[in-house]
Amino acid sequence: MRTSRGMTLIEVMVALVLSAIIIAAASALVVAGSRIIHNTEHTADSHDASRLAGEAIMNMVRQAGAGAPGGIWTSRGGAPARINAIFGSDGASSTDDLWLVVPDRNYLGEPCVTPGAAASVVRPGTGVIRVNCTQSLKANSLHLVSNMTSAALLSTVVMTPQSPGTPGQVQYAESGVSGFSNAPEKGGYQVGDLVYPVRLVHFFIGPHPTSGRPSLMRADGRLLVDSMGRPFSDVDAATSPPMLVQENVENLQVAFGFDSTGEENPERYTWEHGLSPDFKPGLRAVRINVVATGRNQRRNTQSTAVLDDDKPIAVENFTPPAPVVADGLYRSLYTRRLELPNLAAANL
Repeated sequence: MRTSRGMTLIEVMVALVLSAIIIAAASALVVAGSRIIHNTEHTADSHDASRLAGEAIMNMVRQAGAGAPGGIWTSRGGAPARINAIFGSDGASSTDDLWLVVPDRNYLGEPCVTPGAAASVVRPGTGVIRVNCTQSLKANSLHLVSNMTSAALLSTVVMTPQSPGTPGQVQYAESGVSGFSNAPEKGGYQVGDLVYPVRLVHFFIGPHPTSGRPSLMRADGRLLVDSMGRPFSDVDAATSPPMLVQENVENLQVAFGFDSTGEENPERYTWEHGLSPDFKPGLRAVRINVVATGRNQRRNTQSTAVLDDDKPIAVENFTPPAPVVADGLYRSLYTRRLELPNLAAANL
């Protein structure tokens, strides 16, 4: 009878070596594949972050300045001063910010019924404003009174509802400022002028409340001079902290387009980086640039080094400070240009 024969030690060792080679090769492919998937996911993540942040800003910009193509009058140091409905600082070596005066979304709704809808001035004059109703106005909110060319910004509004045969009244802090009631430039408020609630909205780059990473933030504003001498500042962060709009956004750059020739030709606009609050006519467009990163670093397939191309980028008039070193964070740039029909009086 034949005797059954097993594997020799050499055969077992050869089989183990071959198995180890196959397993190592398969593991390397899995690791490389997972790294590629990881990098792709974070590339897509940065795309989404920049797009969502940019669209959030553009949505507010589309609404800003309604009723004030000729500027907005405020009280500065006890005297009327005319400002832009849209302005922002220039961060040539850092990020920009953007201030917007945004009407209530219902300001063109059914008057006296829809909350936030505009009320109409029913008696001309200065000082206290007489309106057809006060139901749609909002207590403890800023309001504009506008003739749809220029407007005046009212604060500390106190409303007295109308009684039978008597119009409602709107009192405000600036009524005692000499000349302020003439701000709409027609010798006082006129019949048909509109009064409606507005918000001051501030976009800026700030630290994420948890991770500390740069993120797009939004704060409501108040009539209080800020550290740069501008007429608005953020509300008290202790009582109303800024809202996180989109995480992992490291740069916001804004350019302002002016129709300096008066030709209404968008191809001949002149562009400025940074716009002071002081009113400047001819603003017709803005260009928004948002740079966002992925959540984590992208690395090569061996996970030994970050990718050389992943480094801060230049945009508009912003140039990253030297030396520009790769940090492994993939960056996506969202750029959009938006015309401002609210600031073109001919379109109202």
